[in-house]
Amino acid sequence: MLLGNFLGWSPIRAITLGILAALRLFMRFVNLARARALFPTSRDVFVHWTAEIKQPENLTLGKGVIIGQRCTIGAAAPIYLGDDVHLSKGVLIDTGYADITTLPPYKSFSKPIRIERGVWLGAGSMVLAGVTIGENSVVAAGAIVRKSVPPNTVVSSPRPTLQSLADIERVPR
Repeated sequence: MLLGNFLGWSPIRAITLGILAALRLFMRFVNLARARALFPTSRDVFVHWTAEIKQPENLTLGKGVIIGQRCTIGAAAPIYLGDDVHLSKGVLIDTGYADITTLPPYKSFSKPIRIERGVWLGAGSMVLAGVTIGENSVVAAGAIVRKSVPPNTVVSSPRPTLQSLADIERVPR
């Protein structure tokens, strides 16, 4: 009580802040336990509890990797994340793609993805199948990476272009 009165807090505020601090500590433990369960050989990894990891056995992580809130990683093919790779909120990394040159239902394929040391993927960015991102590169928020990126590069998406499916030459099955 003395500390709460000294700081000008009411006892309810002091109790509430104590509970919130305990919850933050507990969630940190949950994140750590989840990272150990998903990636038992990676020691210095942070995986937010809202991240969705599909087929974690195909994911190789370096040291100091951070996978932020609401990230989705679809690893139908191998994915490598090098040391100190940071995935911001809502990043999507997916090795799968569909062949839209055929008529539906589309056939699914997958290609590996490699993200080298020191790469930072901004919030809401996407990395698609078959891409390599060179070390120390930055992918801006909302950018879509469809082609490989050389080291020490900043990637941002220009205004999106739309293409009608009617313009695509299709091969019948």
